[in-house]
Amino acid sequence: MASTYGNDLRLEEIGDGEQSGTWGATTNTNLELISEALSFGTEGITTNADTHTTTIADGATDPGRSLYLKYTGTLDSTCTITIAPNSISKTWYIENGTSGSQSIIISQGSGANVTIPTGQTKVVYSDGAGSGAAMGEIGTLGVTNLNVSSNIVVSGTVDGVDLQTLNTAVTANTAKTGITSGQANAITANTAKTGITSGQASAITANTSKTTNATHSGEVTGSGALTIANNVVDEANLKVSNGPTNDYVLTAQSGNTGGLTWAAISAGRSYLSSANTGSGASSYTFSSIPAGVKEVTFWLNSVRSAGSAGMIIQLGTSGGLVTSGYKPNQSGTNQGTTQSAALLNASNYDEGFGYSMETQTYHGFITFTRVSSSGNTWVMNGQIGSGSNSNLIYNRTLQGVGLKALSGELTQVRFKTTNNTFTSGTIQMTSSQ
Repeated sequence: MASTYGNDLRLEEIGDGEQSGTWGATTNTNLELISEALSFGTEGITTNADTHTTTIADGATDPGRSLYLKYTGTLDSTCTITIAPNSISKTWYIENGTSGSQSIIISQGSGANVTIPTGQTKVVYSDGAGSGAAMGEIGTLGVTNLNVSSNIVVSGTVDGVDLQTLNTAVTANTAKTGITSGQANAITANTAKTGITSGQASAITANTSKTTNATHSGEVTGSGALTIANNVVDEANLKVSNGPTNDYVLTAQSGNTGGLTWAAISAGRSYLSSANTGSGASSYTFSSIPAGVKEVTFWLNSVRSAGSAGMIIQLGTSGGLVTSGYKPNQSGTNQGTTQSAALLNASNYDEGFGYSMETQTYHGFITFTRVSSSGNTWVMNGQIGSGSNSNLIYNRTLQGVGLKALSGELTQVRFKTTNNTFTSGTIQMTSSQ
């Protein structure tokens, strides 16, 4: 009958009548393996392996047989270690001695496993139940006295008390509530400063004043309620949700950090610039239009051109003025008679919004309004009137409307004559956000 190894230490069991004259050597090997089962052993895991198998050798030395088994190696993820054969029922002290701050999982079959975090050691046991084998670990450990010379790490509670929470409460409990008066007196009278480090004792000794509320001087003063001096809190010391920008104002925003936010002024109409149309030029360009404006208005005061010229208004972006594709419409009255397109030279006004000026002096306004808050399409609406006397009795009024879509932000507007020059007056530009 051949030898078998079906025991939990995988020792060789000699068959009846086998190994005549040599069984002594086999017996000595078995005795050595029994000794190994009470010893310390180490087994390395392949670098960064996710799985590893420890198979206790039949009738031969093997670290997996050791009572205390330390796993080593470098891991970058949790490694599952299967102990084989799955028929072995045995106890180990298993240490996770790997580097890489990863846990190891001890398994034998499809049953329960035991997880050992890095740097920890657990007492585990296998039930040897075959394919469904399970690993277990010691749960409740009963001891009469426990002598610990280093630190105890507790992840749960001790007798129902969370030690970390208790430590925080004790540290903050300057009023010494929750303890007897005798205990409070003992703490107060602890002149020997027992139970604390020498550094802590020195710090306590150095605090000779032991003031309840120190008296502060300088920008913040007081020994009880503190007072901040006038004119000392600056922009850098405010708790605001965003960084400051020149000309912004501080606004209350309860949902933001500190409840405060720097924001642009919600402006009404503001004056931007003007052009003297009496200087004899054939065109004037307004290029100081700020980004983000919603409306720009031009105010004409005694504007006149030489000869029977028309006036064209062109919009522009940072890429230049747009000189085609305009669709204006104009109507008006001339000394009580209704006028329409006859006042326009239609061939000129594809290049801009236009008014027929003739030889009249004009007053009025022309407004460009952005269609949406984020778009670049502008609606033109204007009304100007002409008169030749100081009482401004108008003998001609002109209304103009139009729509123009730009490829970018409006940055400039140009007023030009169709075939002559401006001879008098001013144009002022205002805007609103």
